[in-house]
Amino acid sequence: MWLAISLYIVFLLVFLLIPPLYDGIERKIRAKLHSRIGPPTLLQTWYDILKLFKKELVITDTGLASVLLSGLLMATVIITASTLPLGFSTPITSNGSSLVLFTILLIGCQLLWVSLTLTPGNPYATIGVFREALIGMINEFFLVMGLVALMFYTGSPSFDSMIRARPSLTYLLIFILLAISAFIGSGRIPYDIAEAEPELASGVLIEFSGPLLGITLYSHYLKRAILYGLLADMILLPLTRNVGIVVSAIIYPVVVLAIWIVFAVISIMLGRTRVDIAPRSMLKIYIPLTIAMLIAWLTGV
Repeated sequence: MWLAISLYIVFLLVFLLIPPLYDGIERKIRAKLHSRIGPPTLLQTWYDILKLFKKELVITDTGLASVLLSGLLMATVIITASTLPLGFSTPITSNGSSLVLFTILLIGCQLLWVSLTLTPGNPYATIGVFREALIGMINEFFLVMGLVALMFYTGSPSFDSMIRARPSLTYLLIFILLAISAFIGSGRIPYDIAEAEPELASGVLIEFSGPLLGITLYSHYLKRAILYGLLADMILLPLTRNVGIVVSAIIYPVVVLAIWIVFAVISIMLGRTRVDIAPRSMLKIYIPLTIAMLIAWLTGV
């Protein structure tokens, strides 16, 4: 028991540190694909965040609300990360409802993000927020649907139940649904429409600076890693019964990085969509996929 808890703490600390590193790797890959040099080091994103924390905190008249919401956002994404146990038995996941808690916290992250970006009151940022909220409402609905389908498929609202999951078409379709939701939810092009017009060049963060911007950026990278971590759980947890928890925990960051790079390359090759087209294109993908998933589940395939 103590060994599992110790491994889980190490696992969580590593998971909290690596998202900015992964973004640095992505920036290097993006630069290579664009025939640029890119950042001088893979740790550049960490340097940028730490530099922001050293700057003066300049806030608007609604600054107190921004600081409070940014702190809540960071706390929420860290707690959400702690619900990705990869088969570890911890006080957080021992109640057998870790997937339910994960779903609630993930929705909470999105609500806090929208609330935070609304606080400065800048009209350009507000337009960007409403665009992002439109995409978020559709995406979060199907993300929750995918998580609920996963709970019904495994027969338990717990991550641990995925250890017993068997390979099937239903499981694959659930994974694809959650992968698309994770791609869109992590702010990837073509669905990053909050900055889709020249007048929104600074997007929803147009009024943020210093430590507030640093917290917001770190929370965004960590949320991106959490979404990709869910996919890594779906890949690795069924293998845990064969390779063991320790081996899975070692492989886990590599799988998350692989998913991160694949999604980064896909987004690089695509152009940003329009706000009037994005919802329709999402529904054209989600509705047939959801119907296929339900048919596969009902037929036992």
